[in-house]
Amino acid sequence: MKGKTHLIVGLAAGVTIALYREIESISLVILGTSIGSLMPDIDHPKSKINQKLLQHKNKSYKILFYTLIGLGLLYIYSLNNNSLFLLSGTITILIGVSKHRGFTHSLLGIFLFIKLGKDLTLEFGYKELYLGFYIGYLFHLIADLFTKGGIELLYPFSENFSFPLSIKTGGTIENIVSFILLIYSFYSILKYFNFIIF
Repeated sequence: MKGKTHLIVGLAAGVTIALYREIESISLVILGTSIGSLMPDIDHPKSKINQKLLQHKNKSYKILFYTLIGLGLLYIYSLNNNSLFLLSGTITILIGVSKHRGFTHSLLGIFLFIKLGKDLTLEFGYKELYLGFYIGYLFHLIADLFTKGGIELLYPFSENFSFPLSIKTGGTIENIVSFILLIYSFYSILKYFNFIIF
C-alpha cells in the first residue's frame, strides 16, 4: 500500500483508540499511530521516512547508512552497557540489510520494535505514544497483508504471506478505503470535540 494510505489507516486507528482515553493523551496516541504506521516501510529506500533521511534513494546507500548508524549504536553499547543501544543498533543494522517487506514486516520486526518502544517509554514516560506506535505498526502490517506481494512474516525465511483477498497498491479500492477512513477520522474528532451534534 502507499505511504499515505498507511498514514490514514494509522490516523483512523489512533483516533479510534484516543477517543476512549483522557483528552491529554489524544495527541500522543495519534502521533504514535502516525509514526508506527510509517515505520515498517523504513526498509524501503524511497519510503516517506527515507525521503527525509537518505541523501541517495537507493539500496546500496540505504545499507551503508543504516549499517554505519547501527555499528555506532553498538559501539556506544560497548561503552556504557545500556541495552537500549544494543537493541537500537541491532534493529538499525537489520533495517539496512533487509529487503522491502522483510525484517520490518515480520514477527521478529514487530517484537524488536515493540520491545524498543516499550523500553523507551519506560525510560521517558510516554505510555500513550508507545500505545499508538504499537497499534500503528500492527495496522501497517495488516494492511500490507491485503496486497498481492504480501509480507515476509517469518523473516529471515523468505516466504511471503498475504490474505486471499488482495487490493492493488494505488488502485481504486485502496483509494476508496483511504477516503472513507479519512472522513471517519475527521468526523470522529469533530464529534468528540462537540463540533458535530449528530
